[in-house]
Amino acid sequence: MSAPLPPADLARREPQLIIVPAGSIVHRFYTAKFDPIFFDRSREGRLNAPDASYGVLYVARDIEGAFAETFLRRPGATILDPELLSRKAYIRIKTRLELKLIKLAGSGLAILGATAEVVQGGLPYDVPQIWSKALATHQTDPHGIAYYGRHNDEALCYALFDRASAAMMEMERRIDLDQDWFWQLAARYRIGLAP
Repeated sequence: MSAPLPPADLARREPQLIIVPAGSIVHRFYTAKFDPIFFDRSREGRLNAPDASYGVLYVARDIEGAFAETFLRRPGATILDPELLSRKAYIRIKTRLELKLIKLAGSGLAILGATAEVVQGGLPYDVPQIWSKALATHQTDPHGIAYYGRHNDEALCYALFDRASAAMMEMERRIDLDQDWFWQLAARYRIGLAP
């Protein structure tokens, strides 16, 4: 079964909102050669704009969620590729402003007329991107979408629209991930490094 498209009356529906208070910390693993606070306008991200009319920054409420969405994309794999590890970096971001996010999870799915396939399904991302556009233009004027991660469905993740860019403040950046803190995090998922 494929994910449903947004219903015709979506604009009139009252979505559940998640408020991220100013001063909150969010987490992101990213490709080290790029800017860590990057609002992607490509068609590659699940909740990116289908028409490149806005950019999307993917972060997670907790570091475990950020790890899962970055390093657990090959289901069943228990070994990290050293080359992948060397290309990635970590950033901790503090929100300067309160963020209002539409909840595309839990009971928020039924309220909107969605199902978990919107954020849990695989490629292609056409339907999730149509949802992104419909929610980005919703009358609530949200800063983004809150959803549970595909690779850890207990991890709350945020797809932030570029209208939230002024709220993002870098707190800490770690380029070398081959450190104890990272391997302690990987151990929670029983992931190791390839020899």
